[in-house]
Amino acid sequence: MYKIVTHPGSSHKDDFLAASVLLATLDNAEIFRREPTLDDLEDPDTYVVDVGLEYVPARHNFDHHQDRSLPCAFHLVMQYLGYHDAAMAVFAWYPHMSMMDVRGPYRTADHLGVDSSVLFATSSPIDGYVLATFAEVFSLHGQEPLYTMMKALGRDMIALIERKMKRLERLKAEAVVVPIKHFKAVISEIDESPKLAMELFLRYLDDERIAVSITPSNRGPGWEILRLGDNSMLDFRMLDQNPEIYFIHSSGFLATTRERLPVSEVVGLACQAINDPG
Repeated sequence: MYKIVTHPGSSHKDDFLAASVLLATLDNAEIFRREPTLDDLEDPDTYVVDVGLEYVPARHNFDHHQDRSLPCAFHLVMQYLGYHDAAMAVFAWYPHMSMMDVRGPYRTADHLGVDSSVLFATSSPIDGYVLATFAEVFSLHGQEPLYTMMKALGRDMIALIERKMKRLERLKAEAVVVPIKHFKAVISEIDESPKLAMELFLRYLDDERIAVSITPSNRGPGWEILRLGDNSMLDFRMLDQNPEIYFIHSSGFLATTRERLPVSEVVGLACQAINDPG
């Protein structure tokens, strides 16, 4: 059986998430929250995370506190597992989580160009409760609810990375970009989880003129026409008298059609939502 050793006392996202992804990838492991022994550091079947003052992946030691140039322990574990680069692309929170852990909230806020109070105001009570619960345990074994949740979280995180990267490649092969007056729309006809990885594909395209996405609706048989960003020139409330339209959000950023119209027709609807004659 493998062991995962992380520090006692307060828990943070760093040690919690690192332990979670390790649980997801190891066949059978126990978690211990204590200071590591020399035997722990020398045993390759013991994963020492965010403690121990040693970064030696070959022995499965993943601490960063001894070297200010290293990212957080979670990033070190993800690098070892081969998911780091994909996680940097998939999760908007991922790079900033390491910055928060290594450099603190004030320097992170400065990097993001926001007041530090914004970071504190957006902190989640769910995070606080889960981390406080983890901080209270000395060990975790396979049948305990928190262990089960952590393993499921790690598996879901890895699965989502894999799904999004696979979908990105499919979007590159199948999605199309078409003009809608002086803007552009990206169209995907993939039915399963229609908007999965769309943000990654838009980042890949890197075209500021793309203002609309058109995908199958996940709430009915028609299309979803979505305004990207907050462009005031696009308002789907302009389509409220069109019989092909099933739903329009009250703020005008989204509309759905009753049926899966031909692509040329749904593009025409998107054109009608542009209130600039240009």
